[in-house]
Amino acid sequence: MTADPTNPGTTAAAPIGREIDRRVDPIVAAVLACPLVAGLHGGRDGQAVTYLPGRRITGIRITVDEVAIHVVACYPAVMEQVAGQVRRAVAPFAGELRVAVAIEDLAVPGEPSSHPQPDITGITARTKEPKEF
Repeated sequence: MTADPTNPGTTAAAPIGREIDRRVDPIVAAVLACPLVAGLHGGRDGQAVTYLPGRRITGIRITVDEVAIHVVACYPAVMEQVAGQVRRAVAPFAGELRVAVAIEDLAVPGEPSSHPQPDITGITARTKEPKEF
């Protein structure tokens, strides 16, 4: 829930149904395609999650004003570069929503990952027109 700036003291519900369905899969695919990202992360308290019918996506939370993305970066990446790469990749799918990137952990080459990743088989991050980054 996010505060509603037009009515102080109330909260506005996150977008539901088709709006989240339409955005979340391409966002996940775009994030996981970033070379500096090893995977998604559930956040410090496991709050970075999107619930959809029959499944949940860990590492992405969409509200009325923000797409929060929690990632595991590839060591020795520069954190500003990771965040910038993720923001550029997600921008075509976030629309008017602000993109917040949290780097929760680092993946060290040769060490196994303890963060399960969503199955994105058949999902692609495509925009209407190719963009150069």
